[in-house]
Parts: sequence; C-alpha cells; structure tokens
Amino acid sequence: MQPIAHLPLVSSGSKVQALAGLPEVALAQVETWITAPAKGGDAWGEVKRCLLVRVTTDIGIAGWGEAFVLPCREKAVAEIIHALGQAADSLQSVWPWAFRDMALRIASNHRGLDFSAATSALEIALWDIYGKLAGKPLCEVLGGDAKRAIPVYANIWSDTQSDAGSLAMRASDLVAKGYAAVKIHPMLNHSAPEAVQAVAHVRDAIGDDIRLMVDMDTQDHPETSFFVAGKIASARPYWFEEPVDGQDIDALARIRKTTGMRIVTGEKQCGLPHFRAVLAAGAADILNPDIAGIGGLMDMLEVADMADRQGVMVSPHCWNSMTVAAAAMLHVCATIPNAEMAEMYPEYLEHGARYATNGFRVDGVHAHLSGRPGLGVDINARALRDLSEHFQSSLLSKGQSPR
Repeated sequence: MQPIAHLPLVSSGSKVQALAGLPEVALAQVETWITAPAKGGDAWGEVKRCLLVRVTTDIGIAGWGEAFVLPCREKAVAEIIHALGQAADSLQSVWPWAFRDMALRIASNHRGLDFSAATSALEIALWDIYGKLAGKPLCEVLGGDAKRAIPVYANIWSDTQSDAGSLAMRASDLVAKGYAAVKIHPMLNHSAPEAVQAVAHVRDAIGDDIRLMVDMDTQDHPETSFFVAGKIASARPYWFEEPVDGQDIDALARIRKTTGMRIVTGEKQCGLPHFRAVLAAGAADILNPDIAGIGGLMDMLEVADMADRQGVMVSPHCWNSMTVAAAAMLHVCATIPNAEMAEMYPEYLEHGARYATNGFRVDGVHAHLSGRPGLGVDINARALRDLSEHFQSSLLSKGQSPR
C-alpha cells in the first residue's frame, strides 16, 4: 500500500500550524440537538436518538459535528460538549489540533467513550469550519480525493424484526435497490443454532455474489462465536465482526487464528493505546472505530496509519444519523489508502433527509461526495429542532463581541 496521505499542514515540534492565509477563529456559540426516536424507512426498524452539534465562530462561520451516543447517555454527552466548549473559549484560536491538545490535557489519560464522543463531535465541527474557510472538501484538506468512489455496505439491524425470514427479506430488498454488500446481526434474539440457520437463510436469499457480513454483537463467551464461526463457513461470510468484547484482545486473537475468518473490532473503543494493542496482538483484519466516538478525526487518521503499516484495513463504524457523522466517515475513507467499506443504515438516510441536505449520495455500491467545502452537509436547524426532544445552547464570551 502507498503511505497514508499526509495532512497539508506544517509541523512545529509537537504542534501543528494552520495553512497560510486562513484567519484565526475563536468559538462564539455551541449548540446541541438530541433527536427523538423515529420509525425508519420501510418500517424496518427505529432510528435511534442522535446528537448533533453546531459550532459558530466569532467571524460567523458555522461547522457541524456529531457524537456517537448510547441509550441513557445522550444528555450526559451533550453536557460534556458544552463544558468543553466553555473550556475552549479560553483558546486564542480553536483549530482542530489546538482543541485536541486541550481536550487531551483535560482528559488526563481518562478519556472513556462518552468523553471521546464529545471531543469527536467538536473536532468534526472544527474540521468542517476549517474546510469551509479553505474553500475545499474536507478530504482534500486532509490530503484525499473528493472524487474517489467509496464502497459501502448496508447494515441490517432491527430490535423488532430479527427472525430469519425477515432478515432474508430485508437483505433481498436492499440487494434489489443496488447494494452489493449487507451485514446482519444473527445473534439478536436468537440462540447460536438459530443464528447459524439465519446466516444460511440470508445467504440462500441473496445468492453467492453479494458480500455477507456477520456481526456477533460482542458475545459474552468466546465459545459462542467459535461455535457459530464453525457452522457458517459454507456461507462464506466476508467478515466476522465483534465476536467478543473488543477489550478481550486475547480472545479476538484466538478466534482469528483458529477460525481463519476476517475479524472486525473496535466500535466501542476509543483512543490510540487500545488499537496499538489490537494490532500488536494480531487480533484483527479490519478495525472499525466509530467515526463519532474514537475521539476525533485525527485519532481516526492515526489509527488508519498504524493499521496500514501492518496491512490491516479500516471500516469506520457509524451507528449515527447518516448525515454529519456519515459525511465525516466518507471524507476519512476518501483520505486513507486502507479504507474498507463504509457503513450505511439505509432506513436512517430517509430520516436524515427531513432536516439535512447530505454531502454525499449513495448508489448502493458506492458513496460519492458532493465536492462542497468542509463536510458538505447543509442542516435546516428549524427542521432539526422540530425533530428533536432536547436542545441546548451555550453563548461564549467571543460571541458577545464578534469581530
């Protein structure tokens, strides 16, 4: 593989300097929206709560970010975002790398997923601003190619429709719509033998030419994943995702070595040390940290660089709104040389269209970036507010005396 594209920025010791000619910017306002749950497209499943953030600078340029959130934590993550916004108010300039340095100091080696989701959201928004000021799509700012077609797959997830027949029908429908790769979660509401039957049923329904990924949703006991892996080999799964908790690196390495399947892990982990350990143990073929949970785009790029040096691919996890976070995911995939398929929730795309003009389009096989500056996403804040159950705004000191 070619080396990962270097950021078009100038290093000065451990600091990174802005591109020449761009104005210094400070934070003026931070706003967060938590969307209400909604029915997804085709009535397949529910769209979960999502947390979006808008950062406005003292010169009036706004950027959008998004945080990965799990149930019962949404407001807590929003509070961290606003607290970090208040802390960043003291920075003379809030370029993404300056914010990252500040956030790492505050974390003091105790980041955690919720803190990292908050820093991810703010850093994504700051990169959106940076791209807009530079007048370039974010991936081009990062050294990538906005014209690159990015392979995608459709994630089939529902907590209400998990029987084998429903999974096979949904997979067939998505293939008919043009998707060439689908992922299922056969252990949801199933025993291990039932999961094996579900995988076989879906493979029979979609045929041999479609890529079929199996997500085991972090089983408590490695023996369960060993059993399923041994029984589904004839279905030729393209990958075997999260067979155990990502923290159990030894078990991941054993499953990878014993089964010979391509192991994917990382969606619930954050920070660089964990991924260094996974790579050192030879425990994964593909890393999938969440684009809005790992801590920020610079962390994602560093993980991709480390993985690329060992021939490991990266397929960012994106259980998010399919608007802001999905755009950030695609810009990263258009930048790194070792991008695998990007994750899409088809039913979330329809819901996102109610408040966003996306910075990309999906044709089933690939996603294509719009080429607009920054993330390329245009959000209708009024429509977003109507679809949200919680809104919060912090006006910072710079916002009271704009330049």
